[in-house]
Amino acid sequence: MSEPETKSPDADPPPVLRFERRQCDRWPIGGVATAFELGGDGFGRTHSMTLVDYSPAGMGAVSQSPIAPGTAISVGFQSPGHPARRGAVSRCLPCGHGYRVAVVFEQRMAA
Repeated sequence: MSEPETKSPDADPPPVLRFERRQCDRWPIGGVATAFELGGDGFGRTHSMTLVDYSPAGMGAVSQSPIAPGTAISVGFQSPGHPARRGAVSRCLPCGHGYRVAVVFEQRMAA
């Protein structure tokens, strides 16, 4: 009978499980976009954003100015092939180069 295997204290910790709530994968993307606030006190305010990732359901970007979570926005993309999308900011957190913004796009209605 063999001895049970023991791990040294210097061994790698077990991998951290990532609990992903997104229903669509996001892909890294480059480029810039402009967010236009659609309501509230900030109606008409624009925000320049550097894109980080994108999916049909949402996107991540870095904005130079904060956008309050829950704010309805229209996003225009500089890159050809990406039509403007409407959505809502789900998260806005300070980061090293501005604010990390997460946007959930409105789902398009079937005809």
